[in-house]
Amino acid sequence: MNFLFSSLAILCVSAFLMVLTSRFRKISGGIFLASLVTACVLGLIPAVNVLLAGVPVDSRLNLRMPAGEFYLGVDPLSAFFLLTITILFFFAGVYGYGYLKDDKEKNLSLHYALYHIALISLMLVVTAKNAVLFLAAWELMALSSYFLITFHDEKKAVREAGYLYLIVTHAGTFCLWIMFLLMARQSGSMNFDQMALASFPLPLAGALFILGIIGFGVKAGFIPLHIWLPHAHPAAPSHISAVLSGVLIKTGIYGLMRTILIIKGFPEWCAVVLLLIGMISGVGGVLYALGQHEIKKLLAYHSIENIGIITLGMGIGLWGQISHHEFAALVGYAGALLHVFNHAVFKGLLFLSAGSLIRSTGTGEIDHLGGLLKKLPWTGHLFLVGSLAICGLPLFNGFVSEWLVYRALFEGMFHLELNGIVWSALAVISLALIGGLAAACFAKAFGGVFLGNSRSVDITRVKENSALMYVPMAVLGGICVWIGLFPAVMVSFALGAAATMTSSAVSSLTQGMVLAPLLTVVLVLLVVVGIMAVLTLLKRISTRFLPVEKAQTWGCGYSMPTSRMQYTAASFAQPLLEIFRNVLGYRVTGSKPKGYFPGEGKVSSHVTEAAEEFIFRPAFELIKSFSARLKVIQYGYTQLYLFYIFAFLLILLIWKMI
Repeated sequence: MNFLFSSLAILCVSAFLMVLTSRFRKISGGIFLASLVTACVLGLIPAVNVLLAGVPVDSRLNLRMPAGEFYLGVDPLSAFFLLTITILFFFAGVYGYGYLKDDKEKNLSLHYALYHIALISLMLVVTAKNAVLFLAAWELMALSSYFLITFHDEKKAVREAGYLYLIVTHAGTFCLWIMFLLMARQSGSMNFDQMALASFPLPLAGALFILGIIGFGVKAGFIPLHIWLPHAHPAAPSHISAVLSGVLIKTGIYGLMRTILIIKGFPEWCAVVLLLIGMISGVGGVLYALGQHEIKKLLAYHSIENIGIITLGMGIGLWGQISHHEFAALVGYAGALLHVFNHAVFKGLLFLSAGSLIRSTGTGEIDHLGGLLKKLPWTGHLFLVGSLAICGLPLFNGFVSEWLVYRALFEGMFHLELNGIVWSALAVISLALIGGLAAACFAKAFGGVFLGNSRSVDITRVKENSALMYVPMAVLGGICVWIGLFPAVMVSFALGAAATMTSSAVSSLTQGMVLAPLLTVVLVLLVVVGIMAVLTLLKRISTRFLPVEKAQTWGCGYSMPTSRMQYTAASFAQPLLEIFRNVLGYRVTGSKPKGYFPGEGKVSSHVTEAAEEFIFRPAFELIKSFSARLKVIQYGYTQLYLFYIFAFLLILLIWKMI
């Protein structure tokens, strides 16, 4: 725990020093980089030690708090999330330094300090062993994230996105306060270890589960509680979008897992709710992503999709736990946990690549781009790595975690009772649909941005960004490939953390049952790729000694293809969106060119965000209208406010006398 405390102390002191040296940009930037590297390495040490040894550590400081204490601990579950947080914050922070260093208008020292405060709050959230400390860290995380999201606060859309995030996350926190107070009342303590010793009746466990789903689901981005997420991700700087998607929304997953670990016994319908949320969020997220035209908004909806995949793993894990099917529970939770890490890596890579793209071209509109692979080779190829990983294709990390989720769901289909078999089968179908739609979406995104010819952006002046930006991206891409080729280490870490959830131990036999089929698939695919590489090499060698004729590709009568002959990203996705048009509210407006010699035409398409348009926006307008009517009690007169105080005291006196 000394390493963890040292990490937190370094972040606190350096945040204070950066504010003091705000006039000296180079000094504060140097402090930021040095403290970030040191703190993340120190925070990584206890996480790796606990995951390797499987032995939790904790510490209580003599700092009393109302209804609680400063009680921190790292068990395998906390360690897995701590590992994810420190790795992504490190690479996103280095990237962010390169991304913002030329910005002369903003106070970067304050931004760096807030970045450190956000990291402190996240580390405290996943290591807090007391509900009051947890909620204090949760609130600190919300406030620091708000200021990071609204970095470009001169833009109205950014300010509105920040306000929406703040309102929604505080509404979720209200549910968490109620949940923890009920748990403390049942257990007699605000400490998690004491809560875990209490017995929770099934009706109470179900009520606590619903409060947790709402409170933590807002942060995680479950549909329909996701409304802040598509606005906040595009509004924030790209390195902040990376940590928002990669780790901040995962605190909602951590909170749910911690709640399940504490309560243990749940009614079966709780597992059904998780699977249903996973299916709706997964399929809905990827369908909404298909209808987006801006790259960061597209990636934001894919965060919802991957949260859905994680929730499917949690759902089958909980069902296995309720049904006492230990293997299904273990693999389900392990798949969810590993996808937490994998999503942080490949989605961090994708958001950083998108930021590099926007910084080079000045726009993130997919239909304005094209032909950028040669101009931005680092950004393009690394975006391709992230795209292959997020689609769950073999030899990349997304495949490994999705394999585990599939494995757990098939265990449910073969070994659970009828109800579990039906829901597991539906979840398998949903997961397959998610994978297919994700592949189509990233074919649209990568093809529209990096292939073909530029549609409107002048790419002659486009150039690659500095090494401070593409080196962190390259390392994240390397992690995607490393886990895809050599999954044993991260799978064993995920199984160890999942064993904490099921209160069991992972035997070498169990680990072998999980890893052996996965490693066999990877080995076979590597052999196939190796054979293809050898054949390609032989072909190249043979063509050196044989005459080869070269000719232009037939252009269908056009001597010089132009960007007007290309599919746009919108037209590429249209056939799929038409299938789900009634679900998505997909609409095409404008007039298409007509006739043999058509004039100009303009067509646009969009999908309707149903939860926002039909649920939350009307609710917000109703609250706003009601609040406006309450303004009549505020005239600004001190005498009137004193009268309110007197009337309130009089009511209290009468109530006590009665």
